[in-house]
Amino acid sequence: MKKFWVYVVLCCTLLGLVAFAGCAGPKEAGQVVMGTNADFPPFEFRNEQNEVDGFDVDIAKAVAEKLGKELIIEDMEFGGLTQALNSKRIDMAVAGITITEERLQEVNFSEPYYNAGQTVVVPEDETEIQGVDDLEGKIIAVQLGTTGDMEAHDRFPKENIRQYNKINEGFLDLANGRVDAIIIDIPVAQRYIEIKGGCKTVGGNFTEELFGIAVSKENTELLEQINKVLLELKESGEFDELISKWF
Repeated sequence: MKKFWVYVVLCCTLLGLVAFAGCAGPKEAGQVVMGTNADFPPFEFRNEQNEVDGFDVDIAKAVAEKLGKELIIEDMEFGGLTQALNSKRIDMAVAGITITEERLQEVNFSEPYYNAGQTVVVPEDETEIQGVDDLEGKIIAVQLGTTGDMEAHDRFPKENIRQYNKINEGFLDLANGRVDAIIIDIPVAQRYIEIKGGCKTVGGNFTEELFGIAVSKENTELLEQINKVLLELKESGEFDELISKWF
């Protein structure tokens, strides 16, 4: 009897996977699909019209325009981007993704388009924490799957780390005293402080990180096209205009 029910469960699981794959539907020939996590301003976020906007979106729009294709944006959890690439649900992941050796084992990256780093965010009236070295014994918020998450786990016990799918939930917990600090990319930290207030960065950035556009290992043609577009944007001055617009 147990074997029979195992068989039934397996069949249902497979049918569910097929149904899920079917929901996404085939991409149109004239489209390029960008996967992102719209919780990372100013790189990607939802604007007042609830549209996905930001620096990375403008980069992706430029790529799509120069390829002569329509840009489709899929907003999803950050941790699901690699799987979405490798299952061909999306064509490229543009989400403030740091190029790391670990990630390079699963996907390919474009040439770096932004140099960022991790910083520590604390409440505005905090005086004890002056940088990452003062976080021992503190409760630290991070966004799941990010390099901030990796840095925190490399440095501190896991019981001191709180992981969030959306980092704005971490900022809410910081404001309410449920965590002591956040480890996050410095431009994102600066944007949240500008918008929400009530917190500050301390200690500057304690890492150097290069952001790249991720594509599946199989999609070498798109990777070449993306690198060509990034070079054209930089040579034409359009890239500097986007930097000025968002930073």
